[in-house]
Amino acid sequence: MDDKKHGGSVFLKRLNAIFKVADYAILIIVAIGLIYLAGQLIFDAMYDAIFLWTQHTVPHLLSEMLFALIIMELFKQVRGLINQHKFSLNPFFYIGFIASVRGLLLTQISSTMGDVEVYQGMFQMGVYGGLILVMIVCYVLYNKHA
Repeated sequence: MDDKKHGGSVFLKRLNAIFKVADYAILIIVAIGLIYLAGQLIFDAMYDAIFLWTQHTVPHLLSEMLFALIIMELFKQVRGLINQHKFSLNPFFYIGFIASVRGLLLTQISSTMGDVEVYQGMFQMGVYGGLILVMIVCYVLYNKHA
């Protein structure tokens, strides 16, 4: 009976090692993909700003740049997993902050340009502002107890 236990244990250790290598390989592929996407977004934004300025507006360029920043925050989380750092919610708070500020800025610009009704824009900005306040409270509480 000990041989079965020992043989099963060796099999499980090897299987676990294979899964660990596969996990790292997938994380590395995801990290490379995130860097590529962020780089592509920044390149496209810069190309649009230089060569296609009349076809793209400032809100579009701002949106692309902030989206690249969100992708890089996701990359930091993946990099932490690769380096076996302790899991943290902080990068997700940062992503939420950036996304909410992005929404605030884009809504404000759209309202100013007349693309959005005043009341609809005020409502959207109130929602984004409320999200930022809720995330700040959650961030403080999380880091206070972490």
